[in-house]
Amino acid sequence: MIRDVNLIEHLPLFLQKFRELKHIMDAENPEFQMIADESEVIKNNQFIETCDLVGIARFEKLLNIIPLDDDNLESRISRVLTRWNDVIPYTYRAFIEKLIVLCDGLNFTINKNFEEYKMEIITHLELSGQVDELQYLFEYMIPVNLELTSKNEIYCNSEGQHNIAAGMAFCETFELSDAYKADFNIQGNSIIKGGLVGSVEVTISDNFNETITIKGVGKTGSNASTTQIIGIN
Repeated sequence: MIRDVNLIEHLPLFLQKFRELKHIMDAENPEFQMIADESEVIKNNQFIETCDLVGIARFEKLLNIIPLDDDNLESRISRVLTRWNDVIPYTYRAFIEKLIVLCDGLNFTINKNFEEYKMEIITHLELSGQVDELQYLFEYMIPVNLELTSKNEIYCNSEGQHNIAAGMAFCETFELSDAYKADFNIQGNSIIKGGLVGSVEVTISDNFNETITIKGVGKTGSNASTTQIIGIN
């Protein structure tokens, strides 16, 4: 939306107070808003980088490009930019310029060894269709007497925090035993925030002997916290 249309503002001040005129302007505002929004879309579709799906399809038709089924708008814009700026002669500098457009900057590495007719290119392309466009670039710009090695590396970095929240936390142990012996050693810090967290252990025995040792700090953010141990001998 380029701007909010309000026709009543274009009338003289002494006319804006009339209720009839205000209702007329309010009824016409949506139609003029639609025209204003469409004019902004038309302007954006004149440029490749600001196109929508309709606009990029026109540029693809000019370049005889058929988009893939899994292409999104960003990958289609990237492909059109690469071919739209096609210039000759096919020099090394021109090849670098095309890689910059395709890789959206300098996010690539070229290891050249022209004395042995070898060249290695490492890219980090993530959008759908970009690797296919890179292959197309190699086929018509790289001399056939060069041994070319191409690698596309994608780094998956994850940052953030995972929290579990609960309103009630409890731990229950039920045991029936005639010969039971167990040692529990718990060390460390426990921080719990949750809706419902439960731990249940049921043991049946005729000999019950249990030692529980707990060390550390427990921090619980909950409405109710319960620990139960039931032994039957």
